[in-house]
Amino acid sequence: MDRDSGRGLGPRLTLEQFIIEMGREPVSSLSHERLTSFARRLELSDELVDRRLRFAADGYTRNLVCRTADFELLVLCWRPGQESTIHGHAGSLNDIRVHRGALTSRLFAPAAGAQAGTGPVTRTAEEVLAAGAHTGLDRDGIHQLANTTDEDLVTVHVYAPPLMELTVYSTETDRVQRRPLRYTLADDVA
Repeated sequence: MDRDSGRGLGPRLTLEQFIIEMGREPVSSLSHERLTSFARRLELSDELVDRRLRFAADGYTRNLVCRTADFELLVLCWRPGQESTIHGHAGSLNDIRVHRGALTSRLFAPAAGAQAGTGPVTRTAEEVLAAGAHTGLDRDGIHQLANTTDEDLVTVHVYAPPLMELTVYSTETDRVQRRPLRYTLADDVA
């Protein structure tokens, strides 16, 4: 995980420039390092992010900003105490920017004796990231995200290719689930 905020990585990118850069090579050959470089240079206005703020009491929300065949850009909103499952991204690359608040990021790996792609998993690292920090996940990574503070959390996520489902793991069993994803619609949280 890297806390670089985009300085020294090249010129900032508008959303339009980001879309063009993301389409220059097949997403299947895109490296995590390249996605991270683009995502850290992406300039998003507070207004663009704020227009996608939708919170819900029963879980974090996934609010779409932009989607192409190569990637999707979302704003996720987390109330205090909300967390994701322990999951992998079923082959998608990921970059996460903490927009507001503090994100707890936990990394996992197959437990001793378990094979890759199976459970149980065990926690290998945990860190708290402040606003402006980045983290992410390579195609085969496993993590859990959480808001462990008393304040709302807003994160900006890039997935390449778009994230259609999660691979959900457990720390207790070898059971692995594939769960389809959907965006949060304003009507769902009104």
